[in-house]
Amino acid sequence: MGVILEGKPVAEKLEKEIKEKIEIYKTKGIIPNLCIVKVGENEEAEAYAKESTTRFFSRIGINVERKNFAENVSLLEFQKALKELEKNNKVHGILILRPLSEELERQKAFRFLSPDKDVEGITYENLGKLFVGEKCFHPCTPQAVIELLDFYKISVEGKDVVVVGRSISVGKPLSILLLNRNATVTICHSKTKNLEELTRRAEVLVAAVGRPHFIGKDMVKEGQVVIDIGTNVVEGKLVGDVNFEEVKDKVGYITPVPGGIGIITTRVLAMNLLKAVEKNEARN
Repeated sequence: MGVILEGKPVAEKLEKEIKEKIEIYKTKGIIPNLCIVKVGENEEAEAYAKESTTRFFSRIGINVERKNFAENVSLLEFQKALKELEKNNKVHGILILRPLSEELERQKAFRFLSPDKDVEGITYENLGKLFVGEKCFHPCTPQAVIELLDFYKISVEGKDVVVVGRSISVGKPLSILLLNRNATVTICHSKTKNLEELTRRAEVLVAAVGRPHFIGKDMVKEGQVVIDIGTNVVEGKLVGDVNFEEVKDKVGYITPVPGGIGIITTRVLAMNLLKAVEKNEARN
């Protein structure tokens, strides 16, 4: 069996660093504060907000407030609300639960979020800075992958890395982060020809396609590092994009789902929030 790259020890290391910073802020009378913005009803997004974020943040001393909108909220009203949150110095970071309503997604309403409070790194400004290598908020899941690779001392420099998935929140920004570490990156997607040939070639394979058990044993090779970012619910159970049971004995290293990247992602969100606190304090 390949080495299981558990997310828990990575998360524990980050959590320790986060708690230390929060204690420092408390001595200054500062309580980090995150505002979660939701439009309409979305069970999966709500579960993430309650279970993964609110519960963890409350446990470590981060305040969480909510701002909910009806499904038919107008772009103007949504934009106005974001502007008010931008001006509110007591709100350090803003997390917009997606997907938004069809209209707000079409209008790319997240672009009205303040870059200084964009703790998910999804605004055009933060993504642009990431592209050119400037300091910015990194999207949480891609940065979680980097944190895991660093923890287990897996270098990607000079290696052939294949990322399956090209989303704006995961696949594309992760590819940039890997490029910045001197990896040779290939991005694959639904239109890629000879996909199995490319995935088998990779020294590091990242699955971020959003399809349960998409990566099987015929798509991997001996000794490969496999990072599974997928979070799919099948018959009430959370499974990844990789068929874990099918490939675990073939590859060299593999992340589990659950218990892999997901638990680290929430800690990265907290780290980004603390960076937002620093920005806020620097301005005031």
